Amino acid sequence: MNAVTRLSPVRTPLACALLAALLPLAGHAAAPAADAAAGAPAENAEATNLDAISVIGHRDTRQVQHVGQVELQSVAPGTNPVKVLEKLPGVHFVSSDPWGSYEWSNRIAIRGFAQNQLGYALDDIPLGDNSYANNNGLSPNRAILPENIAELELAQGAGALRIPSTSNLGGALLLHSSDPAAEFGARAGFAFGDNATLRSFVRVDTGDFNGFSAYVSGMRNEADRWKGAGVQEQQQFNGKAVYQWDQGRVALWLSNSRRNETDDPDLSLDLIRRCGYGWDNYAPDWQRALDAANGRFSGCAKTKDDAYYLARGLRNDDLAALSGEFDLSDSLRLNATGYYHRNEGQGHWFTPYISSPTIPMALRITSYDIERSGLNARLSYAVGSHTFEGGFWFEDSVHGAGRSFVNIAGPIDDQRFFGQDEFAQRLFRQRFDTRTRQWYLQDSMRFFDERLTVNAGFKGQDVVTDGKVVVAGRAGGRLSARDSFLPQLGASWQLNERSDVFANYAENQAAFRPGVNGAWSLTQASFDLSRASAKPEQSKTLELGWRYGDGHYQLSTTVYGVNFDDRQLVIVPCPGVVSCPNQFANVGKARTLGGEVAFVWTPNEHLRWLTSVAYNDSQYRSDYVSGGKLVQVRGKQMVDTPKQLFATELSYGLGEVELRLGGKYTGKRYYTYSNDAGTDAFWLWDAGVSWQKRDLGQIKSLRVGLNVYNLFDKTYVATLGSNGFRDYDPQGTFQTLLTGAPRQWFVSVDAQF
Repeated sequence: MNAVTRLSPVRTPLACALLAALLPLAGHAAAPAADAAAGAPAENAEATNLDAISVIGHRDTRQVQHVGQVELQSVAPGTNPVKVLEKLPGVHFVSSDPWGSYEWSNRIAIRGFAQNQLGYALDDIPLGDNSYANNNGLSPNRAILPENIAELELAQGAGALRIPSTSNLGGALLLHSSDPAAEFGARAGFAFGDNATLRSFVRVDTGDFNGFSAYVSGMRNEADRWKGAGVQEQQQFNGKAVYQWDQGRVALWLSNSRRNETDDPDLSLDLIRRCGYGWDNYAPDWQRALDAANGRFSGCAKTKDDAYYLARGLRNDDLAALSGEFDLSDSLRLNATGYYHRNEGQGHWFTPYISSPTIPMALRITSYDIERSGLNARLSYAVGSHTFEGGFWFEDSVHGAGRSFVNIAGPIDDQRFFGQDEFAQRLFRQRFDTRTRQWYLQDSMRFFDERLTVNAGFKGQDVVTDGKVVVAGRAGGRLSARDSFLPQLGASWQLNERSDVFANYAENQAAFRPGVNGAWSLTQASFDLSRASAKPEQSKTLELGWRYGDGHYQLSTTVYGVNFDDRQLVIVPCPGVVSCPNQFANVGKARTLGGEVAFVWTPNEHLRWLTSVAYNDSQYRSDYVSGGKLVQVRGKQMVDTPKQLFATELSYGLGEVELRLGGKYTGKRYYTYSNDAGTDAFWLWDAGVSWQKRDLGQIKSLRVGLNVYNLFDKTYVATLGSNGFRDYDPQGTFQTLLTGAPRQWFVSVDAQF
């Protein structure tokens, strides 16, 4: 499918209503507002450190931590902002590339919650579930350039009630974009390094004109893969305009992204033993790929699935949002954001399981598209010791997913989108219409001279998805996730000026996921049998903690427990390129118990030491039946969930030079539900050095950096579950692993004018 199925204007009133309401406000006579820290979020200002990192959040009634611009700028340019969170306690992040931006491979999990069980938002714009085949959003790396992020805010246990997400069974990641600068200026960046990496960035700020300010920015990145043939390319644009006056502000956000990624092959333990960590697809050796398709193998290859010729992912995204913050009175405040997002994507694999007229190979095309619009608004009212807040999030979304084949006669260039008229065969095609309605109410109370903070509230959720079969091959039908009362209660008690204790309880629900790997990725018969008893996943989270912070120390300790109900397991019965319908199992209950410690020591202005330790015991609590056989998983560790995580980083500044050394330990992980197959624990170290000089003629600031990833050249398995998970893999032949990159270096230059 080449074009996105568009929503009609009648079906998208949500964003239109907000646009109509906010645009006339541009005529207000503006009074320049007092300058604020660029992009600083309004809430939790006491916990925010925009310069570096904060592991404490005094008065927050849940575990909340913040990462600022200095931390984001200390890594190699182009690094996925989500990767920067890996040093925080309880955060498990892996990727097969050094920047953490290759979407087929990058994974984040927090306290046993997988990537698609967390919530993500950019300036109150929902980003969906951050999965590769995202059905209702886009990855943070495609939504905003790292240079335009003012702050990252992470809630490990349970996000706030206002989070616009239908996937956040566990924590939430909020990204806050920087505001335009108060003065006219420009910024330019350039980076180069291993694998012919070239990245350029430019941003221009208008400065403030009677309350109006704006910036435009663009980036281009190109790099060879660290193994095999193919390039990784991305072009991206961000623009932001703000108009503010004494009683409020409106902001316009525009972003588009164009990505072209050459995929790594899914490996198995057996394949790694036979062919090594650097094993790759056959390209550019077309003859060897053709021989393998004909059953003639060479070298270490033994089967058709050991390698294919080439694979690719294409993603185009356009995102627009208009937001407003209005002080309706001294105690009444309105925040509202309307947004529109359009996505088109394709995944390409040269497959030996389908024949073209002249050769036993074809190009398999997986098509994705999204068109969604929504409105996210909240109203807060402060009176006495209470702050009442209520809000709603409405979204209408259309998502299309399908799989087709294109006949080929040789090694064609597939760095483009293929249209329907080029498809020789269509394996399946589905369309999903999803209506999301979510609302919440909350009272935040402060007592005893504001030493005690209590948050009490609930949210409701009503998500209805109609799956339609366009081309037979997968299931269609309606599934709903409804719950009108998902409570959350939290409290923090200030022991003294430097420390407090907190407790939080939250209940959450995840809607059914549509798409190529979702709840409809079954045969129609299987879907019809399971629909009557299908229940959305739900979680109950309790966390308790103590925090301490002064001029030299930050310390945060947390213990937590999570109970899951109706935990859904996706079982992949065949190699991904074969395109079999998946199998689903409801394993009933699962539970997680764990603890975390984060510590930051800054004895003086030059030295900082950060360390975090996490222990997580996540187990399935029920067996299940798969293919008519009992699979005994009760008491087994959840897949891709290490029990132990440890991170440490030492940074030292000497004049204009800063040195950094950081390490991350990841414990043993499993990729089968029975825990009969997994990967070993590993350490990974990174290092960096930077030099910064201010006021060099017309240059306000000049920064030159060198970053080295995987300093000790460790060979390791990065990603588990790239092709899903299985019940058992006794021979280690299931191809669902991706190996990490060897040592890589990158040099960057950043100048502000």
